[in-house]
Amino acid sequence: MDRFPVFVEQLQGDPRACRVAVEFKRQGVDLRRVFAELTVYAENRSIAPERKRRGKQYREIVNRGKRESGLAPEVARWLLDRGELAHSTKGFSRVHNVDSLAGLVMYLEAVTARRVTMSELAYLIEGANRALGLKPFDVDPEVIGRELRRHRQNKNNHPFLEILQNHVLRSL
Repeated sequence: MDRFPVFVEQLQGDPRACRVAVEFKRQGVDLRRVFAELTVYAENRSIAPERKRRGKQYREIVNRGKRESGLAPEVARWLLDRGELAHSTKGFSRVHNVDSLAGLVMYLEAVTARRVTMSELAYLIEGANRALGLKPFDVDPEVIGRELRRHRQNKNNHPFLEILQNHVLRSL
């Protein structure tokens, strides 16, 4: 089912979000592409398998230390309990796809030839959340900005961000 018409309705329902969407549309932004990127961002991905795998590796290290290095059983038990808390999947098992959000910001900035404010982005994310039937919470622009800055400043992401920038510019 195509959720794009619902996205447009959600944007029209909020005067501030509608103003942002109309301005982007006037500047040549494809709102369908914006919605596609926000869908990937909002529907997020599960990190439970990764956390379970790392927890298992941690338990193997502690158990090997207990067997081979003479680690005291009380210390090993304490380390295993702490590892269980650190690698638990309860409550924190999903994360947003910030790569998608970064690609969206690059696209919007390339088309509009200006910096996109985080409040504009927050209105679009709220509309996408409601259109997708996700919890319609208010998105804090400061949190979005912090997420993007952390993603951009991570030195491991620099090669990917360059490739993404080239891809966005070629697709215009």
